[in-house]
Formats: sequence, C-alpha cells, structure tokens
Amino acid sequence: MTAALLSAAAISPDSVVLDLAAGSGDPALTIAECVIRGRVIALDSSRSGLLLAGTHARRLGLGAKVTFVQADAQAIPLAANCVDRITCRCGIMFFSDTALVMSEVLRVLKPGGRAAFLVWGSFEQPFFDATVGIILRLVEGAQIPTQALEMFRFAAPGSAERAMRTAGFRNISEESLTVPRIWAGSAEELWAYQQEISTLCHPLFDSIPTNSRSKIDAEASALLSRFQSGSVLSVPVNIIVVSGKRPAGEKFTC
Repeated sequence: MTAALLSAAAISPDSVVLDLAAGSGDPALTIAECVIRGRVIALDSSRSGLLLAGTHARRLGLGAKVTFVQADAQAIPLAANCVDRITCRCGIMFFSDTALVMSEVLRVLKPGGRAAFLVWGSFEQPFFDATVGIILRLVEGAQIPTQALEMFRFAAPGSAERAMRTAGFRNISEESLTVPRIWAGSAEELWAYQQEISTLCHPLFDSIPTNSRSKIDAEASALLSRFQSGSVLSVPVNIIVVSGKRPAGEKFTC
C-alpha cells in the first residue's frame, strides 16, 4: 500500500514531503528513507501516535529527517508554497471537511507540487470479508458503525478524482489497485491487531456475544490463514490511489 502511494507521489531524493494523518509513522518513516537530501513533516492530530512515531524514527536513525507536528489537517500550520509533495494514506476519508483540507494542501504545496492520496476500495473485498464481515454474518443484527462507513467514502470510481478536480488540482490520475497487505506474523495475531487498531469498529467488536467469541475468532483466523505464505500473510486489499498537481502560477489561500 505504501509503495503504491509513494509511486503516485513521485517523490525525489530532494523532496520536502508533508505526510497527513501520519499516525504512528507509516508511511512518513518510509518516505524519510527515500529522501536522501530532503525531509519529511509528519502531521497528525494525535499526540500519542506522533510520540510513538518519534520513537520509531530514532530507532531507525531517521530522527534528523522527520519533523513531527500535532495539528489539524484543516488548518496546516505551515507557510504557503513550502512543500514539494503531500501524501496521505487512508486518511482523507475521515476529514470532516475534505474541501477545506484540499484547499490547505494546495496552499502549502509549491506550484507544480504533487499530492497523492490512498483510500480504501469497496467493502466487498477479501480483507474485510475475513475480518469484520464475519461478525456481520454470524452476529444477528450486527452493523458497521456509521462513522466506520466513512472508510469507504471514496470507494466509488472517480469520486476521489472529482474531489481533487473540484479543489483545483490538475493532471489528476486515479487508479484502482489490488495489492498485498503484508503481515509478518500469524492469522490470529493479525485478527487481534485489527480489532485493537480499528477504533471506529469497536462498537461492532463489542457486540459479539460471549458465547460466540471463540467461533468468530476461529472463523477469522481460518479465513486469514488462506493467505499464509511461509512466515507472513499476504492478504489482498483493494485500494484507490489518486494524485494531482498544483497548477503553476495560481494562488491558493484559505
């Protein structure tokens, strides 16, 4: 997933890159490994996530290349025309005002700079079928929380492209891809991890009756195990990657 995003962003060794919704550091730290003479600004609203990202950066020897900023993407605390590239992996679906974020992205991008966003494809795909889909099938009345459905806000073909075009981006490219989500561990560990990090789906996980828990755990592990290859799982995921340029010579303000 990260490789697809970075390819669309066309990051060079000299790039100054802003990564939005950076979370605990991926893909910002991967980008930092690519920018030999550039640098990365990792922005997220969560202080705890950025603290963890900072720990990872120091462990990898990347601390000097990455600046961590706690802020809202709807009010990016950077000067206009200051970054070459902007990336966001699985984040723009959750911004309450996408148009405002897009205008901020255009403002801080240098003229001719590129932004690349990765979003989830449709819910009907192997990864979700083997995880939350099991609960929907086996627990009567179970539903995906309304907030969690925002994950699929740009799943319809062309919707992410339209959002960028409306904001003022040009030379836009949108591509639907199926790529492996790599997990270096067991199916049971991936299922446990998914329940932990999918905070928007916690009400769904909490709805599992105690007497059904073991059955659902076994079913999820069995379905995910189909993608085991040696010591890793390679679960196919459907994603959409969209990218576009800020036009040269146009001014954007917010």
